[in-house]
Amino acid sequence: MEYQIDFHDGAEIVLDFNEDKHVYRIEGEYVPSVTTILNTISKPALLPWAVKMGADWFSDNCEAFTQATLSVDDVIKGIKGAYRKKSQDAMNIGQVVHKWCEDAIQWKMGNGDSPEMPDDVHAITAINAFQEWVSTREIKWLAAEQKLYNRKYKYAGTVDAVAEIDGAFCVIDFKTSAAVYDEYYLQCAAYAEAIQDMYGREVDSAWVLRFDKKTGKFEAKDSEEHDENFSGFYGAMLLYSRLTALKNRKKR
Repeated sequence: MEYQIDFHDGAEIVLDFNEDKHVYRIEGEYVPSVTTILNTISKPALLPWAVKMGADWFSDNCEAFTQATLSVDDVIKGIKGAYRKKSQDAMNIGQVVHKWCEDAIQWKMGNGDSPEMPDDVHAITAINAFQEWVSTREIKWLAAEQKLYNRKYKYAGTVDAVAEIDGAFCVIDFKTSAAVYDEYYLQCAAYAEAIQDMYGREVDSAWVLRFDKKTGKFEAKDSEEHDENFSGFYGAMLLYSRLTALKNRKKR
């Protein structure tokens, strides 16, 4: 799908986004996304989490194995796939919550209808956290699922929301993860840097807003150190660029 990106100086570009592949292009040329760039950062916590998911699966299925209703191959496959299923389930819930929040913001902006609650109890719990956060702030929504492009550094992305919150110009990224991780601040800084060029306004705050799927509580973190956080993102971008160049060299 094509999106027109307008900049504060009157310039505009057409950004093509393939949602299935999560790929951005401009005039046919690939443009790396913020999340793709940040995926170069090692996430050491994922390994013990994946091991725990495998151990939990075996604990749940141990009796079936001892009673020979599960083969060794079944157990190996189950343990290896446990973290993938857990990750996919969490991703599915996150997508439902993000879509509901997008539709709710669009409705508040006068576009479409008020969204209906989903069936999934964890998604409902996270949405309740979003509604609780909204009730604590004076918010003027400016955009939902805003596609963006940074002309200087040549990356693209989608920020969940742009708004004036208590009078401050802000970008907001919604999360349904188990915690607020450090790379989220780099992600928000990258979004803020691009939004500033598009809107012609300095971003006052870049919010990481996490909705807990179990408790219905929200966690709002203001990414205050913009310059430092963007420097971290820029470092990841340099690493991504170098690794991409080395990978392309091997293909020759």
